[in-house]
Amino acid sequence: MKTQNPWWPLALMTLYVLAAFSLGLGNVPLFDVDEGAFSEATREMIHSGIWSATYLDGMPRYDKPILTYWFQAANVLLFGLNETTLRLHSALSAIGWAASIYYFSKEFINRRSAMVAVLIFSSTLWIMLIGRAATADALLNLFIALSFFDLYRYQSSGKKTLLYRTWLWLSLGMLTKGPVAAAIPFVASLIWFISYGRLRDWLKAVLNPTGWLILAVVLVPWLILVWHQQGMGFFKGFLIGHNLNRLTSTMEGHGGHWYYYLLVLPLIMLPYTGALLTLLRHGRSLWKRPLERLLMIWFAVVMVLFSLSQTQLPHYILYGVTPLIVLMAKYRQVIIRRWQLLLPILFFALQIGLVLYAPHLGSSQRNAYQQQMLSQAPEVLNQGYLLMAVLLAGLTALLFWPPSVLRRLAPWQRLTTAGLLQTLFASQLLLPAIGHLQQTPVKQAALQARQLQTSTVVAYKIHMPSFSLYRGAPTPAGDPQAGDVVLTKADHLPELLERFPAAKADILYHQGGIVLARIPASPATLSQRQ
Repeated sequence: MKTQNPWWPLALMTLYVLAAFSLGLGNVPLFDVDEGAFSEATREMIHSGIWSATYLDGMPRYDKPILTYWFQAANVLLFGLNETTLRLHSALSAIGWAASIYYFSKEFINRRSAMVAVLIFSSTLWIMLIGRAATADALLNLFIALSFFDLYRYQSSGKKTLLYRTWLWLSLGMLTKGPVAAAIPFVASLIWFISYGRLRDWLKAVLNPTGWLILAVVLVPWLILVWHQQGMGFFKGFLIGHNLNRLTSTMEGHGGHWYYYLLVLPLIMLPYTGALLTLLRHGRSLWKRPLERLLMIWFAVVMVLFSLSQTQLPHYILYGVTPLIVLMAKYRQVIIRRWQLLLPILFFALQIGLVLYAPHLGSSQRNAYQQQMLSQAPEVLNQGYLLMAVLLAGLTALLFWPPSVLRRLAPWQRLTTAGLLQTLFASQLLLPAIGHLQQTPVKQAALQARQLQTSTVVAYKIHMPSFSLYRGAPTPAGDPQAGDVVLTKADHLPELLERFPAAKADILYHQGGIVLARIPASPATLSQRQ
């Protein structure tokens, strides 16, 4: 019997993965706050030579452990400081994440389902976004996925090497983002083992001394180094401030409700929202199978844990999306239907509506910063943007009402094709448009400040860490003094000028709601500084 040529599935997966995580990776300025904060902290790490701890604008940064910064720094040292190298670790992590899904699905389902899982993964909206972000989340999701996959392999075979590998992924995940990397597999595996009456086996795995040794080897050397550098400040700031407090109180205005992720998950899973809803309706029958049960528990633990958290961000739910993708790929013939193509059509229809409303975006805002930023929308939400949205909406509609040449395509083939079109539009048009509106003014102001060759630049009621990165120097926050160069937003400019009525501020840059101004120094101020 002639075997099927394997080149086309590989070529198809490569196309989807490269479209999602490689094409135009560095074409968009870094987004604030997260991308700017990670990247500037990495730049300061390289500049200072302090590799054990992170600082942002000269102040200790306690938000995350060290591994992401090390990967970013390695790429910068190898290839230079730019948007591509600062995002490269996430793109590579997302590719590794896709590969882990493929090999696991191939091993425990079949090769075709493994390929479909990669196609769904690479064309899911929020996964594409996080795989392009200069943050820690793609790397963390890779380690969480590897932990669960090797945990299942371990219980299936009983091989201790698989258990030790699971401990390694947990340890690296903790070095990436802290206790959450272990908490999710810990709770989910406990529920899974108990559901089969195997609590003793779970305890043996959790209490395995070699596993704890692996954890210690990975974490303890860095913990000692960061303690020497920042003392107890890191442990208090990270463990209490950025872990315990995120669960018990609202931080940085990212509050929500218990139903927050019920509303967010359908948006994150576009264009596969309809398939997801259909899949969840089959939960009772899926529970009867070991693999499906673990995958469902994995998703449910993430959903419940972060729904109860008082600090909620959309990307938190991604920690539980991997099992949904594996299940959707396995049961694609049952859960994916043609009507679900209406969702990507709606996505493109919204883009068309955005172009039509663009002239009114700025005038609809009361805040001066938002008004000036969005007043530039017609520049990027232009005729070219509209033409591509109409074209891709038409192509997606052809998949919904296929001509005879496309009638043989299965519903899952049509939906993943629509997903690829969505990925290309979002990565090559939507993200650059948002980046131009929100971040290009920050980058331009920073490049202008860099030409001033002055170290006295103060951020006044604004937190845009990417400014420091593009300027190439820390920009401390604080109250400006006469003689300072000040970065601020347009809505704070009037109050800034009121503070210095005797001096006429020199506006160096004012675009898109971002202001760079020099406050003239009086002779007395100059003599005091000298």
